[in-house]
Amino acid sequence: MMLLYAVATAAAGSTGEMVDPPLQAHRSRGLTVFVQPRAEPPERSTRELLGFGRVLHQLWSYVPVLPMRFGAVVSDTDELDQLVAERESEWTDRIAAVTGHSECIVHLPLPDRVPDRVSERVKDEQTGSDYLRRRAAELKQHDAETAELRTLLAPYASELTTLPSVRPQEARLSVLLPDERVEDAREAVRDWATSRHEVMVTGPWPPFSFCQEVST
Repeated sequence: MMLLYAVATAAAGSTGEMVDPPLQAHRSRGLTVFVQPRAEPPERSTRELLGFGRVLHQLWSYVPVLPMRFGAVVSDTDELDQLVAERESEWTDRIAAVTGHSECIVHLPLPDRVPDRVSERVKDEQTGSDYLRRRAAELKQHDAETAELRTLLAPYASELTTLPSVRPQEARLSVLLPDERVEDAREAVRDWATSRHEVMVTGPWPPFSFCQEVST
């Protein structure tokens, strides 16, 4: 059994030896797949997941890669060759799209969640309809700011995507940027956010949000 880590171009073979733990490089058609022989699939644990992520970041520091879904395995090289044959064109195109790019994430504070029912305290302070109108206006303002931010980043970005929220009151907009435009884009966001509290841009990171994680 082989645990699959990532896909890269055919020229990336020696990179697997540079990470910890070292990975085997299986070359198939025009691609290289980094694998680790295993007797069993990895545990679905935080320790294993974080270790998997660390290896992916190490690989990216040497060569652009497409990460595999954590826990994806094949039984042997024949099965792996079949998988590559099925996905070679898609993977080659996606590697080309992320090569020379990085990912930055803009963190936008969200308005407080709208409760399903207006609390008794709120009813004492204002009518329920007043409260809901205020909340609707706040959400409309947030949507307008998100659209404004997308327009601001469009000249710099190759791709934009909205990520799932990690913190309850935060939206995340991820931007795929050519490496030479990263600092310009970060500066543009910082200037835009001057009058907006708690807006933050992080990165650059490996552009894994744009790698279309592989499943088998």
